[in-house]
Amino acid sequence: MVACEDLVVLAEASPDAVAELVTMAGGCRPPLEEAASLLMARLHRKSDDFSATRALRSITAALSQIGWEMPPPPTRRQRWTWG
Repeated sequence: MVACEDLVVLAEASPDAVAELVTMAGGCRPPLEEAASLLMARLHRKSDDFSATRALRSITAALSQIGWEMPPPPTRRQRWTWG
């Protein structure tokens, strides 16, 4: 699995590297979400960090390209009771 710091470095170096980010993340959301969290923390500390802003845009585009991973439905039927 790729480190989220590597994703941040790639996103900063090449803002149009969305396909590469998806490939590096193995098509999974968690590494990209972690990288986005790091960039958001950077922006929280320094709001005029335009490099982080561009990198976050790339990470967000990569997340959008992957789409959502829906959890499987529950296997056991839940019984509702009143009271």
